[in-house]
Amino acid sequence: MKMNRCIIVLMLCCLLMVPSAQSQNIKTKRTKESKFVYMTSLGFNAGVGILKFENRQIDNKISVFNVNQLLAYQFNPYVTSGIGLGVDVWKKTAFIPLTANLSINFMDHFVTPHWYVNVGYAFKWYVSSKPEVMERVIQGANPGWHLNSGLGAKIKIKDNLALLIAAEYRMQNTTLQYSVSTNYGYDYSSVTTNRTVNKYYHFVGVKIGLWYW
Repeated sequence: MKMNRCIIVLMLCCLLMVPSAQSQNIKTKRTKESKFVYMTSLGFNAGVGILKFENRQIDNKISVFNVNQLLAYQFNPYVTSGIGLGVDVWKKTAFIPLTANLSINFMDHFVTPHWYVNVGYAFKWYVSSKPEVMERVIQGANPGWHLNSGLGAKIKIKDNLALLIAAEYRMQNTTLQYSVSTNYGYDYSSVTTNRTVNKYYHFVGVKIGLWYW
């Protein structure tokens, strides 16, 4: 009888220990999957579309080189969110985008399709005060809303390192400055501007980034 009681007690202890062990494993797994992560990226974008103003129009031929640093929190293997700070360098001006990020891994594999979006505001770094020689305009004169989004592949290199390669769309809200001849008939468009119009500049390109944690 005493032996049977001992066996029953041992069985109950084992049953109580199993949920506790499972709970500990789940907690350890969640701790491993949830963490702070970082990404440093480089990108190149080419302007697309036509910019219309007054009775004129010019092609968006601007090239953009950008560098970005992201600080984010990975909630699980699929969803990451954080804050990004970067520099977008145009031919005669530059922006400093401060954005909120959302990144999605579609699978929890060695190679996974990856989508991201960054939305925020781009501050000015510098701008040329002299109009372009050919177009006689100043592009990207003021700060404005910023968005970039991309779709590509995230490739795990090591346990704490992954490579991102993506095709990217980029949008910058800013102003275009130009000149209109005055009643006196003088043309100062090669040295100054007297009109400003708000524009959305669109770009497409590629992005390469390193995720690390």
